[in-house]
Amino acid sequence: MSAPTEFTQWRRMRDEGLAVPFGWLSLSSYQWLPEDPGPLKLVPGRWSANATAATATFDPADSVTTPDGDPVYGTLVQSMHEDESMHFIRHGDTLVELGVRGGRYMIRTRERTHPRLKAFTGVPVFDYDPTLIVPGRYTAFHAPKVVPIDSFRPDTRLKTELVGEVEFELAGKRAVLAASQNANGSLTLDFRDATNGEQTAAWRFVTVPAPSADGSVTIDFNRTLNYPMAFSPHAVCPAPVPGNRLEVKVRAGELLPH
Repeated sequence: MSAPTEFTQWRRMRDEGLAVPFGWLSLSSYQWLPEDPGPLKLVPGRWSANATAATATFDPADSVTTPDGDPVYGTLVQSMHEDESMHFIRHGDTLVELGVRGGRYMIRTRERTHPRLKAFTGVPVFDYDPTLIVPGRYTAFHAPKVVPIDSFRPDTRLKTELVGEVEFELAGKRAVLAASQNANGSLTLDFRDATNGEQTAAWRFVTVPAPSADGSVTIDFNRTLNYPMAFSPHAVCPAPVPGNRLEVKVRAGELLPH
């Protein structure tokens, strides 16, 4: 299979993944849980949270169920760690995600009938360009570094674990990007570039297959993706560390959605 054909199939799978009923396109709200029990928008019940757990209380008339459809009433208490999320309850066509971000409990609602889902026809992308598949070299840090980072939400700070740096040349210029590592050994490179705010979102990311034993990697910028923040204001997405900025225009991968 040729590289352009494989890329086209990969793009189709990406668009299909975004269009699932309760996916990123279905986000309809992002709400912090209050200290004192009270109502939230778009969902029934009374909600609250402290430093250790989230609490939600429902009446039988609220018609709340588990994500699988089993009836729920009474008081639910759930403890979670930073950056964890779970599908918590459902109310009709609304799925409620519970999570912890920046040390605070939040919910995010997802609507399976959201207009954004109906209007979605795929993410616009730059034309495939084989010259934007570049070799690089990965150098691991002596030990991973956990550093604070900004997020898409100005009220939320996050942390990321950086495992090393990837050095490469793009458009005739040397570049170095700090990398985080995924469970399968692949690397994630979050970066800003000179297309941001004009053709692309404020930042994007590309996943790089696990480095070879000698540290060599291949970076396919055609596979640069948007974070969910490009599709919805109700996302919390990690910002690149300050040094992960490319001075060139990376005209590859996903454009800013319409």
